Amino acid sequence: MPPRIERLQEIRRKIDEIDDAIAELLIKRMKYARQARAEKVRMKMPVTDLQREKEVIERWRAHARRGNNEVSEELMQRIAELVTEYMRREELREEMEMETEMEMVRETE
Repeated sequence: MPPRIERLQEIRRKIDEIDDAIAELLIKRMKYARQARAEKVRMKMPVTDLQREKEVIERWRAHARRGNNEVSEELMQRIAELVTEYMRREELREEMEMETEMEMVRETE
């Protein structure tokens, strides 16, 4: 195999490793976000915290700046928004499911 093809394959392997790490970290992040939600519910706090979401998005944008804009701030912001919006939808879905279950329990009483 020509050296350039081997080099390309090696680069692609490294990209795949990074993609795998990102996916694993995202799974871990979602787990912790669910734990944070559970704590907020126990403390009777609002589940959605728009200020916290803004802070998260700004932290992602700051990563782009620290990386000499190797990745644009816009891309980092969009990724952060996607992650936080997904989690917010999940929280709302779970909340609706809990309300439905509670209604069913009340109906059987």
